[in-house]
Amino acid sequence: MRLSGVEFTERELLDRVMRNIRGRGRYQHNTRWIRVKDTFGVGSGVANALCYEFGLDPDEELKP
Repeated sequence: MRLSGVEFTERELLDRVMRNIRGRGRYQHNTRWIRVKDTFGVGSGVANALCYEFGLDPDEELKP
């Protein structure tokens, strides 16, 4: 797909989102799979699978 004159594949865009997801406030759950679940509106299984697909640890604690 072409966005603002730059060519991207859907996978490249997903990869950028996956790597740039950040945690929320200090008192919220900030494990990567939970942030992925909330960002994409999917269940826990799909969120974990997305993490593994992009070589990321689903249980990593993300900083806000």
